[in-house]
Amino acid sequence: MREFEAVLSNLVVEVGGLYAAALGGVDGLMIEGFSRAQAVDLESAVAEHAGLLRATRERYAATMSTPAIQEWLAVGDPIVGYVRPVSDEYFLLCVASPEVNLGQLRLKATQAADVLKGVLS
Repeated sequence: MREFEAVLSNLVVEVGGLYAAALGGVDGLMIEGFSRAQAVDLESAVAEHAGLLRATRERYAATMSTPAIQEWLAVGDPIVGYVRPVSDEYFLLCVASPEVNLGQLRLKATQAADVLKGVLS
C-alpha cells in the first residue's frame, strides 16, 4: 500500500490544482487515496465515480460499440473529476480545481496509472 500512496501523493504534488487522487475499484471501494484538501471525501468520490464509470462503460458498449473507456472527465464548479482506468477492475480518480491544467493532469495521470498497473500485477 505504501507504493500506491507514494504514486498518488506524487501525482497530487506534481499537478497544480489537483486536490486529491485515489485508486479505486469498480466495485466502489477505495484501495488507497491521498488528499491535500480536507474537504474532499475520497471514499464517497470513489464510490460515485465507480458507479458512473460502470454506467458509462455500459452505455458506450450499447450505443457506440466501445466498452473501453480511456479517460473520463466531469467538469463542475468548484470540482473537476477525472477518471483514468488502470485495468478492468481498478481506476485512478483525480479531484481537481476547475483551473487545473488538463494537459498536465492527463499526462501525469497516464504515467501514474501505468505505475499503479505495474504494482497491481
